[in-house]
Amino acid sequence: MSTPPFCPNPMCENHTTPPANRWWNKKGSHHTRCFGAVPRFRCLACRRTFSTQTFSTNYYAKKKIDYRRLEELISSSMSIRSLSRSFGCSCGSVQNRIDRLARQALAAHAILRPRANSDEDVCIDGLVSFDRSQYFPNNITISITAESRFVLSFTHATLRRSGSMRLEQKKRRKDLYQGIEFEPFAIQRSFTEILNELERDRPPRKHRPLVITTDEKIEYKRAFLSHRLFCNQDEEHRTVHRTVNSRLPRTALSPLFPSNYLDREIRKDQASHRKETTCFSRAVANGLSRMACYLGWHNYEKPYLIKARVTQARTHGEEAGIPKDRIKSIRREMFRKRAFYSMTILDPTEERIWKKSFPTLGRTRPVYLPEYAIN
Repeated sequence: MSTPPFCPNPMCENHTTPPANRWWNKKGSHHTRCFGAVPRFRCLACRRTFSTQTFSTNYYAKKKIDYRRLEELISSSMSIRSLSRSFGCSCGSVQNRIDRLARQALAAHAILRPRANSDEDVCIDGLVSFDRSQYFPNNITISITAESRFVLSFTHATLRRSGSMRLEQKKRRKDLYQGIEFEPFAIQRSFTEILNELERDRPPRKHRPLVITTDEKIEYKRAFLSHRLFCNQDEEHRTVHRTVNSRLPRTALSPLFPSNYLDREIRKDQASHRKETTCFSRAVANGLSRMACYLGWHNYEKPYLIKARVTQARTHGEEAGIPKDRIKSIRREMFRKRAFYSMTILDPTEERIWKKSFPTLGRTRPVYLPEYAIN
């Protein structure tokens, strides 16, 4: 990089729209063992110094890791410990790169998602797993299009453990829950967040109602009946909430097939969501970062039909109507150019995932978020 594209200082006038004339001066270079000589610059407006590494996904990194290979291995059911052995680095370094890749995936998805066909029906369902221990189950609510199986968004809710338990398990639950306040109506809140995103990105239009398919969970019904998509309907803007019994056979004929299909794929490809696994998430925010990486791979890299010929393989994003050239261009930049928080338009849930602000109940030590992630 011989010319910096903009000033990385979000408070600078040269951050969003730098002038055509030269707004920076060269300020020598510094040597690193990982990247060699790194040129530095100084902004003439804010006087902030920065380097070419500031605009790279390897900003502040001390070791090179292939992000494409990392994404592939994350999507192949490898645990953090296995990834650290594969790349020859610590588990902390692997989690750091997963966080970087997650932010890049969220930024790429924010650009590509509006290009998807908005005429498809939408399925919404929750992936039930757990964080920290089985006494802290979760519900990861995911919205996916019906025909192309293109994942639109996802969010998280932590629940109380329920069901039959032995006496010692009940005692253990009582001890763990001391001093912890669970969020009331967590599933209803998470479903409302998904509806807010559908209202913004896929509002019902004249002659084309928004059709939402879910199971018969009562929290979904309550959230929908109190939401603007239902309350503000008129003759030209209709929203249909279709409920299906979740105990029906999980075949391709089921209206819930897209959600059932994604549930199967996540449990197959993500070690932390398998049944009776030891690779569960220790922190909610870290687990959501890994999920963001996986769903980005599912949308824009994984073939829509696994049995299709290699020459005819189309991704879920292409099947949703996003041009192939646009996907390739964005993903090429995703692995090289750093996405800046101040220049990325995210929905509220994506913003919480980016900032790692989803809490882990019962965890006293906060999840680390580097300052450069939100600058």
